[in-house]
Amino acid sequence: MLAQVLELLRESFEGGRPGQGTQYLDHDSGVRSTLRRISAAQASQRPDGRPSIAAHARHMNFQLRAAAEWMQGDRSTRDWPGSFEPQTVTPEEWAQLQEELESSRAELARVLESLSAEKLVDEGAGMGAVAHIAYHLGAIRQLMHRV
Repeated sequence: MLAQVLELLRESFEGGRPGQGTQYLDHDSGVRSTLRRISAAQASQRPDGRPSIAAHARHMNFQLRAAAEWMQGDRSTRDWPGSFEPQTVTPEEWAQLQEELESSRAELARVLESLSAEKLVDEGAGMGAVAHIAYHLGAIRQLMHRV
């Protein structure tokens, strides 16, 4: 089960591997390649007042960290609505946010790998975190057509 979740987490960020079957994404359609195709100015736009792409990326980063912390026993209250702010980014902030997402993904994978089999099952094996990332990746890909 752990290997499957880690593969879904990898695919969520990297997309499918060329020449191989995938779980749900095509090649070059994961978080990493999607965000790299978007400028900071595009990421900061809010079509129809909806959260910006930058806001979705910030929230994904927050959620990955929160999931890792939760699995390690940190049950503190978190500001989920505030995790979408700020909605805009400079080019430097946009590059930094993408790096932070990669780091947060790696940290979640490390935490998952550190859990006992029993704890892994108790914590849902990170499936909620992967599903949450997939949802926001879909939202970002929809917003790309409007920015």
